Amino acid sequence: MKTSVQKYRNMLRPGYSLPELLVGLVLLGIVAALFTRLIVSQARFFDLQSQSNAARNVSRGPINRVVSDLRMVEAEGGVISAGVSQVTIRVPYAIGVVCSTQGNPPATEVTLLPVDSVMYNAPGFYGYAWRDNASGHYTYVESGAAAGPKQVSGACTSNGITNLTNGPRVSLTPALPAAATLGTPVMLFRRVQYEFKASALVPGTVGLFRTVILQNGTTRSEELAAPFAATASFGFYTVGSQTPSTTAPADLSTLRGFELHLDGMSERTPSGKSAAATTPFTTAVFFKNRVT
Repeated sequence: MKTSVQKYRNMLRPGYSLPELLVGLVLLGIVAALFTRLIVSQARFFDLQSQSNAARNVSRGPINRVVSDLRMVEAEGGVISAGVSQVTIRVPYAIGVVCSTQGNPPATEVTLLPVDSVMYNAPGFYGYAWRDNASGHYTYVESGAAAGPKQVSGACTSNGITNLTNGPRVSLTPALPAAATLGTPVMLFRRVQYEFKASALVPGTVGLFRTVILQNGTTRSEELAAPFAATASFGFYTVGSQTPSTTAPADLSTLRGFELHLDGMSERTPSGKSAAATTPFTTAVFFKNRVT
């Protein structure tokens, strides 16, 4: 009798009905769906941030190299060619003063300021330029130009010019004219081209290339960074202009600086997006070596 009563009480114990169970499962499904959407949304946001940072790194990567070259360009004769996607420039890498012109055939002895040895000894010497003390303008010498090391310092000290410690001395040919008197500033330069073109590192995208042009016409090209957006380009500042132009002036001697559109792009498309992430990046570089 006692066992029957106990079984009856167990049957009367409250539990979950089928409708309650169905409602619970529906609520659990809704919460799980919302939680899944939250995780997916956060994952996509993180991926977008990651790809945007990658695009910014593309823009920032080559900036120091490009700026260090462009800002040292001599304004009136340093730009050889210019366009929206490429510029070819004469980049000074050493500067000094005339000590004397002597010898047969004549050569001009020049003492240089101390310079980074890696930069100085890198290949690519293309010519030299000397500054007219009367007009302040530079004359460029490229055809047949050569700069040989000169160990003897007497040509400078005998004329009252001190050779600085770690400052190289060179002998330039062809010799400078008589107008290049004692103490005339001289600079050695390389021909360098910067160009936006099809990338080799990231096929199907745009890369920024730095090409050193040698005297014999051969080139040494290096891809500095990739990928860039299709909007990556050069702009042009001319004498008296406060806003850049999208086209290079006919007279390149009027150029005074470049606007750089280094718009970076991610290598892959972020999750949930239809295109790669891009980051606009614009800066300006003005020539330091100029008269006006």
